[in-house]
Amino acid sequence: MTIQKKHTVLSALEYPLIILVMMWAVFLIDYLFPIRLAQFGIYPRAKSGLWGIICSPLLHSTRDFSHIINNSPPFIILSWTLFYFYRKIAWQILGLSWLVGGLFVWIAARSSFHIGMSGVIYSLAFFIFFSGVFRKELKLMAISLFVVFLYGSMVWGIFPGDPGVSFEGHFFGALVGVILAYYFQKEGATFKKKVYNWEKEEALEAEMKEKGYTKIVDPETGFTIHYEYKRDE
Repeated sequence: MTIQKKHTVLSALEYPLIILVMMWAVFLIDYLFPIRLAQFGIYPRAKSGLWGIICSPLLHSTRDFSHIINNSPPFIILSWTLFYFYRKIAWQILGLSWLVGGLFVWIAARSSFHIGMSGVIYSLAFFIFFSGVFRKELKLMAISLFVVFLYGSMVWGIFPGDPGVSFEGHFFGALVGVILAYYFQKEGATFKKKVYNWEKEEALEAEMKEKGYTKIVDPETGFTIHYEYKRDE
């Protein structure tokens, strides 16, 4: 791996790590001091609950460490994947996942405080998976399969189950991820699809044929010699 490649890999971790540190800092403050920051989560259809659209992903249950521990690895892996493979649109995807998903929860979820990074995680997972499908690019599809392998069981989280878990956050996060994958399917990938020489040759032949030229081929080698304009008789 070249120095430049290493720099790219490490730089893609910079912002996800900053957000993760913020998430843990907020959790530890809430855990050590009786502040009850959950009150700043999303409370649907209440004006005071609108702040939760911004704050909610940074807030986690302080009953124990399981909530934030369960959310930390998938957030790092998925957000690193986003910033590495989609760095041109990474902030757009992350920001829209964060805010639009939260807005949907505020509009349509149960009347309860909704907190946690899991809605954003679902959005990133579904964006990465369906982006690979919509773009039909092998590298992205490989990443998609990796996401399915790691978090395939996440799909069950979009259905009602544990009353203490915001399945609405999961559902709307997943929905936003699919919409973003479709909307940005032609934008922002760090790498471009490789075009082979035979594909270029086919494209050139189709273009020249459309303009009225005929391909002249060497009968012995089969290679193209030149294109000859076919005059109307």
